[in-house]
Amino acid sequence: MKEKIALIKEIYQLGDDLQERKEALQKIAPYVDEIMDAFYEKLLQKPNIAVFIPVERIEELKKKQIKFLQDILTMPFDEKLYKRIAKVAIAHYHIKLDPLYMSYGYHVLSDLILAQSQKDPSLLPYLKLIIKYFKVAEAIMSEEYFAQKTLAESPYRANDLFAAINILHMAYVRCQDSFAAMRVDEKAKEMFEQSLGELQPYREVLEEAGFNLSTIKRFCTQFANEPNEQNLEHLRHSIERPLADLRVSSYLSIDSALALLRTMTEIIYRRSVTKEQRLDIPTIQQTIRKLLAHNFGWAIERLAFFEEEPKEEHDLTKLLAYKEHLFYVVVDCGDVANKLYILESIDLILEAIKLTLYLRSKEEA
Repeated sequence: MKEKIALIKEIYQLGDDLQERKEALQKIAPYVDEIMDAFYEKLLQKPNIAVFIPVERIEELKKKQIKFLQDILTMPFDEKLYKRIAKVAIAHYHIKLDPLYMSYGYHVLSDLILAQSQKDPSLLPYLKLIIKYFKVAEAIMSEEYFAQKTLAESPYRANDLFAAINILHMAYVRCQDSFAAMRVDEKAKEMFEQSLGELQPYREVLEEAGFNLSTIKRFCTQFANEPNEQNLEHLRHSIERPLADLRVSSYLSIDSALALLRTMTEIIYRRSVTKEQRLDIPTIQQTIRKLLAHNFGWAIERLAFFEEEPKEEHDLTKLLAYKEHLFYVVVDCGDVANKLYILESIDLILEAIKLTLYLRSKEEA
């Protein structure tokens, strides 16, 4: 994080300008409401952007946008401000707002402040600084948006799930005294809500395991407002039920993990997939089917092979090749809590098979 912040400072030539930024905010403060009215008016004129703006919440959104502008211009440029900007980017990712539309928003905001400076020349000395920090915020949001996209689309997210559940469960454990006394411990509540904030980058990976952060946060708020048995039960159920499901399927995963180690040894060292003297695609596919059934038959819902890349979405789609022949392996898992672990394990098996097929092809060339 420190290296990233240092790099941004170098690229945008950010110096000791906090006081000047605060003065800039004071100068534009009288016009902020007018600027935000025009800002949302322009955004609503773009149909592709308007769908992301609930009209009934525009006043609330304006307040949030003003607060965001205040933070950019009054906070030191450090890790705290970076995370503040990144949090907005992650929120935009989760509503599937294209980064191009984020850039358009900064463009509109810059144009509106530029237009205001033509009416009030006292803004002109601060114009360059304000727009520079808009560019900084836009760069951070773009960076964090695509970082979140990469995280969400990566097949190797088991470690992220492991880290996220540890954070969530330990935050939950800290609240047990409050639950037992049926009262709200403000420090525990603050730490729990802070942990929920830290988990936002893992929201999708947690949802796949049955943890819904929005639901957990809602029940947390309900208990904080009215500490009673019913609200406590709702909160506990939202955390303990998916955790129990995860633990149950983990017993089966232990067996699968041991089988996976044995299978990897068979594939790589004993060349079990390519040991047949006369090797062809049907034989390879039959071997793959047997291996996956032996290791993860309890979790696999569908296993299929295609000559062309399938158009439908699947949990895992893998391209394999033997000599000049290409084929796709498609795997869909059932509704198991630790789906990420299963898919990562299956992907590792297929990668090992891919390697041995390549080696056999080279040997026969």
